[in-house]
Order: sequence, then C-alpha cells, then structure tokens
Amino acid sequence: MTPLLVALTLAAGPRFVEDDFAAALATAKANQKLLFVDAWAPWCHSCVFMREHVLTRDGFAPYEKDVVFAAVDTEKPGSAAFLEQYPVEVWPTLFFIDPSSGKLLFKWVGSTDETQMKALLDAARGGGGLVAEADALLAEGKSEAAAQKYVAAQKAQAGTSARAVLSMLSALALSKSNEACARTAVEQLPSLTVHGDRVNALSWGLGCAIELPEGDGRTRLLEPLVAEGRTALAFTDVLADDTSGLYESLATERFAAKDEAAGVALAKQWLAFLDAQAAKAKTPAERAVFDPHRVNAALSAKTPERMVEPLMRSEKDLPADYNPPARLALLHRELGKYDLALADIDRALGKCKAGPRKLRLYETKASILEKQGNAVARKKVLAEALAYARALPRAQYPATRLAAFEKRVAEAK
Repeated sequence: MTPLLVALTLAAGPRFVEDDFAAALATAKANQKLLFVDAWAPWCHSCVFMREHVLTRDGFAPYEKDVVFAAVDTEKPGSAAFLEQYPVEVWPTLFFIDPSSGKLLFKWVGSTDETQMKALLDAARGGGGLVAEADALLAEGKSEAAAQKYVAAQKAQAGTSARAVLSMLSALALSKSNEACARTAVEQLPSLTVHGDRVNALSWGLGCAIELPEGDGRTRLLEPLVAEGRTALAFTDVLADDTSGLYESLATERFAAKDEAAGVALAKQWLAFLDAQAAKAKTPAERAVFDPHRVNAALSAKTPERMVEPLMRSEKDLPADYNPPARLALLHRELGKYDLALADIDRALGKCKAGPRKLRLYETKASILEKQGNAVARKKVLAEALAYARALPRAQYPATRLAAFEKRVAEAK
C-alpha cells in the first residue's frame, strides 16, 4: 500500500510529507515521481522564510503530478537516519532524489524564490551535458570538482542558464575558491537580468570577496560588487530575506573596512527595511521570520534595545518557540542586564527539547555567566553542554563538529 501523504500545514502550495522520509521515498517510488526534500531547521531564518513565504505559493501545485514534496526538520532526533544518507552542512539544503535508487540527483544550498525553485525542479527532472555532470558532483559533496565542471560548462556554452551560474558560484564558495567566486560574480552579473538572480549572485560574490586578503586584487573585486549591491537594495521584486542578506553583506564589508560610521548607517537602513517588512506580516509566524535579521541589524546599528519589545511580543504569540527568548538573552547580555539574560536563556533551554541547536543555547548561557563573573556556574553549564553534545546522534552532530565543540569548551575552561 502506498503510504499516505501527511499534509504540511501551510496556507497553500503543494502538499508536503513532514518528517517522514521513508514514507515520502516510498510514495515517490510507487508513483515513479521525483522526490524533493527541504532539509531545514527552526532556528534558520532562511528556512523558515521559505516555509512561510515561498513554499506556500500556488505555482508549485502543478509539479505534484511529477514530484513528491517532503520536509525534514534536521533538529529532530528522528532526522538522524535521513542525515546519515544525505548530510547537511548549510541550512537550508534542498535535495532532489531519484526514489528508485535513492541517488541524489542534485542539491541546492540556500534559499530560493519561486522562479528559482521551479528552475531547480525542471533541471532535476531532466537534462544532460556538462552542467548536469557538475550538478551530480555538487550533489556528491565534491564542490571543488563541481566548480571546475561548471566553469568548463560556462566556457563551452554561451548563455548558460542563470540557475547554472548561481550553482557555479555556490560551488566556488563552498570550495573556498574565493577569488574565482568573486571574479565570476563580477563577470556574470551582466548576464543576470532577473533581479532575484542578481541579488543571489551578489551575495555569493560579496561573501567571497570579503574573505580575500587585503590588497589591490580584493579592492578591484569589491568595488563593483559593492556598487552593484547598493543599487540592488532598491529592487522591489526580490524576496525580503534576500534583500536582508544583501544588507548584511554590505554592512559587514564596511565594518571589515574599519568604516564604523558607514557600517552603522547601513545597519540602521537595514533595520528600517526589516521593520517595514515585519509590519506587513499577516500572522505572528510570518512576522517572527524577520526576528533574527532584525536582531543582527539592531546589534550592528548599536541599538540592541530596539528589538527587546518585538521579541517579547514574539515570545507571547509563539509560546512554544525557543527562538524569541534565546534572542532576548543575546540582547540583554549586550545591554549588560545579565539577570534578565539568564532568565531568558533558561526559558529557551526549557523549550528546546532536542537537537544540536541546544548547544548554542548552552554556549550563550556560559557567555552570560562569564560576563557576570560566575566561573563556577559557567563551568557547570559547559560540562552539561559537552555531555549533551556527546549524546547526540553522530549523523545529526558529526564527529568533526563534536571535536570543534570540545575544543571550544576546553579553551573556554
């Protein structure tokens, strides 16, 4: 018997199989359909934005005749089996799977808008050539080889699709080929006429260019990307989450250049943009999607107090969500209100029942205790965090991440 689909509780859009990969795989296999999996996490602002603002679109419904849509919350203990087969390093990651073999046909790192998502679904359902070979390499986690193949495809095929260009930039960034990534972004921007594609390319390119060592080469790449980025802030047909990411990249570039005044000014503009977007939200969940970037913008603008009341409202409206009190703890820590910060983070820890994200909450509590000067309590929290980390499934919290966490704890002690 074909397993029943479990409907994702979204306003519209396609039906999703929620947190049951085996059922989704069996359904796709029985019906000879492509399997799409959105691997997400509740702390990931881009993940939640997609679930609230992209995956609810009616335009995806026609794809259900060829595609089974599924979602996996990577924080839940039950996700370990999926993660053993399809590891996730960046959130969200979108997987396109052949259900007959379980082979990963293609994956996309990061969020997408509706147009980009449809292009990904179309690409995963067919196609060949060098781009398809590069897609397969990227799916296998061979980002450096994938980047080389995308570059070869670009040279061989004039007018390579925008989707292939963005995949190439992601592969270059993931393989730490920062100079090639930034240079490619500069070269390819003129070919990207859709504003959403331009903003995505700018975000990849700026992120790579900022990582380059100081020098003339870095400056030559940053200048056109920053100029194009400032122009793109005015685009009104781009996902708010993508525009917010562009603001963050541009502000980061100014702070990295030691231009504090310009960085703060950009952060204030960024915060005003996000406040306006949040004001348009129709539900508390839609509004809360903007909370993490609003917190980052408020901190960058040196006005952390601006986000205290909005987060208190989110916690009241979404009482089961650990994110609002966790973010309040960060704000109160920055404001020097350590008793309030500890109360915040304890509420967050009480609501966060499982998953690797709980380690971040433990670290936040330890940092508050450090500022408070309570070394004994801090040491106890770090010991609890380490024990929790070691008990997590390795598929959910790989050995490399555990080793890095153990190192941070050792250094903190």
